[in-house]
Amino acid sequence: MTDQRSLARRIMAASSVVVAVCAVIVTTKVMNTDTDLPAEPVVLDPVAVEQAVQARIGPKTDRVSCPVYLVAEDGKSFTCTYWVKDIPNTVEVKMMGGQGEFSLSG
Repeated sequence: MTDQRSLARRIMAASSVVVAVCAVIVTTKVMNTDTDLPAEPVVLDPVAVEQAVQARIGPKTDRVSCPVYLVAEDGKSFTCTYWVKDIPNTVEVKMMGGQGEFSLSG
C-alpha cells in the first residue's frame, strides 16, 4: 500500500514538473513572437485615378478606364484606356513614391 502511495506521489510530482516546463516553454514562445504587423497597403480610389489621368491627358478625352484595384507602390505600372471620339488609346501610368503620385507615358 505504501508503494502505491509513493508511486502516486512520484507521478504527481513528475506531472507537476512537466506542466511547469510546458508553461515556461509556451510563455517563452509568446514573449518572443513578433507582433509587428505589416502596414496596410494604400489602395487608390479608381474614380479619382481616372479623373486625374483624364485631367493630365486633357479636355480632348471623352472618358478614361483604369484598373479597379490599384495599390500605390513605388515603381508599379498599369495601363489605362482613354477614348477620343470613340477611338480607344492606351497610356501607361507609373506610380511614384507609394502615396498615389504618378506619371504618364505613351
